[in-house]
Amino acid sequence: MFRLALVLALLWAVPSGAVTIPQSLNECNALCAQYFPGGVPVTPPATPPATPPVTPPSGNKTFPHPITFERETTQGNGAAGILFRTLQAGSITYVSVNGEVARLGASYKGAPVFLLTKSGDQYARPLSFVIKMADGVTYTAKSGVASTPTDPTTPTTEYKYKKTYDRFNVANDRNAWRIPESGPWFGKQAKVVFASGKSFTVYDTSKNCRDQEKLCSRNSKADMYGFVWKSGLGPNGTGDSNTGTSHHGVYIHEPFGGTSKELTIYYNGK
Repeated sequence: MFRLALVLALLWAVPSGAVTIPQSLNECNALCAQYFPGGVPVTPPATPPATPPVTPPSGNKTFPHPITFERETTQGNGAAGILFRTLQAGSITYVSVNGEVARLGASYKGAPVFLLTKSGDQYARPLSFVIKMADGVTYTAKSGVASTPTDPTTPTTEYKYKKTYDRFNVANDRNAWRIPESGPWFGKQAKVVFASGKSFTVYDTSKNCRDQEKLCSRNSKADMYGFVWKSGLGPNGTGDSNTGTSHHGVYIHEPFGGTSKELTIYYNGK
């Protein structure tokens, strides 16, 4: 009789299907722990996919346009720059040199310019270029390999000797050199290669030569506009026929916009 009364009392105290409402956070946690002994499972947030590394474009077509590699530029605070003087701004979307991706600079006379992070003499030779055009075509190029007959390249077997000269000063908005030797000292023909990569062949070292190879005449639209070779021989004056200089040696101007601090003359001598 006693046992029956106890069972009835328990049934009365906890009705079948009753819901216990927790009165505090601790009671809530204790209630959940009855159903989830190992704790409430939490679904971790989805891990975002890893950003794939940027792979520079590659190609096997030789770049068909001239490339001017400037050892230092004012845009890059002394760092190297690449000028594509025969192309229009916007025609190139990507340039890398020896694996370093160059950033787009301000165009120069409407031509695209790309900038690097170090001085040009800090890049191993030969320079390896990867160039992607706006139309999606990718090209490669190496320094010292001519892609067109008009590309300036460093002479090798054509000349026996070479001499390097430091810049003398800046005159008439261009870098200038006072070379101790007169024009004919270098032989009938000589090639001037600026540190920027631009070059100019003087086919008659005894005469004055400006802007254009072979023609040697003034032309404000020429790629080498502003170049001057004055042989140091004849009367000293400002006319094209006045080949003399005050120091009796060659006087050279780098083309407008040049940033070279030295140049090299390749020659065969007398």
